Amino acid sequence: MILITGGTGYIGSHVAVELLKNDHNVFIIDNLSNSSKNSLEGIKKITNKDFIFKKIDLRNYEDL
Repeated sequence: MILITGGTGYIGSHVAVELLKNDHNVFIIDNLSNSSKNSLEGIKKITNKDFIFKKIDLRNYEDL
């Protein structure tokens, strides 16, 4: 399982796509402050694979 922080942003979403294309399990976390859940739909559409997403802010230690 590979953790991608900021996975709904431009770079994170592209990394997620490449990892999923190469059959890795992906866990995406993002606080959605500079992005939206729309990119998650794009990742699924491009890869046709499932992954885990949680809305988490890295600054919130308890959520981590």
